[in-house]
Amino acid sequence: MAMKRKVRIRIESKQAGQAHIQHAQGELYHMNDSYYLRYAEPDSDMGRTTATVKWDDEQVKVIRHGDVESDLTFRSGTRTAGTYALPQGRMQLEVATHGIERKLSDGIGSLAWSYDMYADGVHAGRIRLRLVIEEDRTE
Repeated sequence: MAMKRKVRIRIESKQAGQAHIQHAQGELYHMNDSYYLRYAEPDSDMGRTTATVKWDDEQVKVIRHGDVESDLTFRSGTRTAGTYALPQGRMQLEVATHGIERKLSDGIGSLAWSYDMYADGVHAGRIRLRLVIEEDRTE
C-alpha cells in the first residue's frame, strides 16, 4: 500500500484577470507511476466535495466526488472531453490544455497548467491553475 503523507495545498487559479487563492489540507501518495493528491474542496460553492488530482508524466486528471461530480483530463497540446455535474444538472466540458509545468520532487513542489475551457461547445474562458504542495509538519 502506498504511504500517504499529509500535505498543505495552495490552489492558485487565474481566469479573465481574476486571481483566486485557496488553501486546503490533504493527502499525497504515489502508486503505479502516478501521484495522487486528495483534499476537501475549499470552495463553499462546491458544498461537500472531495477532489483528487492524479498526475504522471503524460497528463493531469482532476476528479471530484460529492456535491459536485467532475472528471477532467489535461494533456499538453490536446483537447479532451470531460464531465461536470452539479445538483442542478450536467454539462459536457472540453479542455484544450496549453501546457503542464511540473516543479516537483517526490510529489512536493508545484504543478501548474493552463487551458481553454469549452462548456457545451462554447468557449468559457482561459484558466491557469497552480497547485503548491508542501509537507504538513504540524502534527
